[in-house]
Amino acid sequence: MEIHSSKSGKHILAIYSNSQEKLDAAFEFLKEGLSSNEAILLITDDLTQTEAIEIMTKKFGDKFDVLRLVEEGMINIHSSTEWYFSNGFFDINRIKDRWKETVEWIISKKSDALDWGKITTLRVFEDIKPLFENGITEDLFSYEESLEREFSISLNAICAYESKDLNKLDKRQMKTLLEHHGLVSNKNYDYLVDPFLNCHIILLYEDQLELDTAIANYINEGLKRGQLCVHASVQLNGPSYIQNFSSKINDYERNVHEGNLLLVNLADFYINAMTENLDAFDNLKVEIIEKAKNDDKRNDKHVRLTADCATMLLKNKHFEQCINLENWWHEKPFEGSYLCPYPNELLKQYPYNYYLFKLFHNHDIVIDADSNVNPQYTQSLVVTTLLDVNKNIEKS
Repeated sequence: MEIHSSKSGKHILAIYSNSQEKLDAAFEFLKEGLSSNEAILLITDDLTQTEAIEIMTKKFGDKFDVLRLVEEGMINIHSSTEWYFSNGFFDINRIKDRWKETVEWIISKKSDALDWGKITTLRVFEDIKPLFENGITEDLFSYEESLEREFSISLNAICAYESKDLNKLDKRQMKTLLEHHGLVSNKNYDYLVDPFLNCHIILLYEDQLELDTAIANYINEGLKRGQLCVHASVQLNGPSYIQNFSSKINDYERNVHEGNLLLVNLADFYINAMTENLDAFDNLKVEIIEKAKNDDKRNDKHVRLTADCATMLLKNKHFEQCINLENWWHEKPFEGSYLCPYPNELLKQYPYNYYLFKLFHNHDIVIDADSNVNPQYTQSLVVTTLLDVNKNIEKS
C-alpha cells in the first residue's frame, strides 16, 4: 500500500490472515517509505531487532545501506514492550507524546544515506497482535479511540490486525476501529484518471455498464496522455464484446493500429493459470516491457493494464489460483498501473468472501466504478465478511 508524504498523516487499519502475510506486507510498506525519504519504524514481537535488520538487509540492501540507516535513527525496530510499556504499564498519554516527540526528532534530522537528506515523515507498521496477547483489549480500544482518523503530525501508520483477533471483538469495539481509521484515503483523488506509479487497483462494479464505463475512462485517459494501454481479457474472442468495447474507446482503430492500445486474449492464459502455470504471463511481461522501452516516441512510459483472468478464476471457484495470479501481478512486473475488476455482489457471498482478505491485501487500493474510495464501506465489507465467514465455519 503506497502512501505519499504530507504534513498530515494517515492512520490505516490493515487486516491480515496470518503473521507471515502481515510481515511480508510490513517490509514492503516500510521499503516504500525509505524510497519516499521517510524514516521508518517497525513495532513487532514476531522478530528480534537483529532478525528484522537481517531481513531488511536482504530485502532493502540493493538500494539502501540498512546498517547505516539504523545508526542514523532512520530505521527503528522495537518490541511492543519497548514501545507501549516503556513506563511499565500501558500509558495512553505517554504513548501519544512519544509519537509526537519521535516525529519532531525525525523531521529535524538529515540523513546522509537517503537520496534527499531531509526527512519529511515517519512511516510506522504496528503489529497489534501482542496487545491482544497481553490481554489489554479495553486499553487498546481506549487508545484507538483517542487517535485521529488522520494524524495532525507527519506520521503514516498502519495498525496491523489479524483476522482471528478481530473475530474476538464486540460491536462497540469494532465501531471504534471503523471510526478512527481509514483503510484507504480518497481525498477526491481519481485513481482511474491518475493512478500513481505501480498502483494495483481493485475495481468493484455493480453491473456490466459500470464496468465498461470505468475501463473506458481508465484507458481513454491513458491514450490521451500518450501512455501504452493494455486490455487483457478472456472475453476477447466474442464479437459482441469487441463491438461493445471498441465503441467506448476513443479512436479505437487508429490506437490499435498504431500500437497505443494492445489487446491480449487471455483465454489460453486462463487455462494455464488453472494449473498454476504462469509462464504465459511472464512472456507477456517481457513483451510489454520491451514495447514500452523501445518506443522512442512515447515520452510517458507509464503502462495502463486491465486484466480479468483472476476475476474469472474467482468466479469459477478456482480460489487459490486467483490469489496466486494476483500475487504475481502484485509484484508489479512493469512500471505502470494495474486494474483488476471484481463484481461487488459476488464478493459479499460465501465462499467467495472467505478469500476477501487475501484479495484486498494483494492490492493497493479498492475503488468503485466512479473511482470513489469509501473507507467506511470497505471496512464494513471486511467486518461483514468476518461475521459471515465465522457463521459458515460454525455451521460446517
